[in-house]
Formats: sequence, structure tokens, C-alpha cells
Amino acid sequence: MRSLGVAVRDARETRGLTQDELADLISSSRPTLSRLERGASVSAETVLEALARCGYEMVVVPRGSQVTVS
Repeated sequence: MRSLGVAVRDARETRGLTQDELADLISSSRPTLSRLERGASVSAETVLEALARCGYEMVVVPRGSQVTVS
């Protein structure tokens, strides 16, 4: 979960958003977003919404699959 939190933090910073601003956009709280970025457990909905608001999406693929991103 830690690497996912780092990805959310990097996405947020790339968009120039503070934790407070992103939390408002996803109807959450700054402490929840902080927990996510530190790798603590939060709902999948929070993770997906935070990524979406930063212009990212999560893709799930079977282990061992080769993925081509275009």
C-alpha cells in the first residue's frame, strides 16, 4: 500500500494540489488523504477517486501479464 500512497502523493503534487485541496475535491478529509499517502489503509473508493481527480487511473491486470501502455 505504501507505493500506492507515494503514487497518489506524486500525482497530487504534479497537479499542484495541496492535501486540503485534493481532499475537498474527493469529498474526504486531509487526515484521510494523509493516511493514504503514508501507506495506511483507506477505502479503495478514496484511492480511485484521488487518482482520478489527479488525471490518473488504476488498471488491474493478471500477474505475469505483459502490459503495453500507449
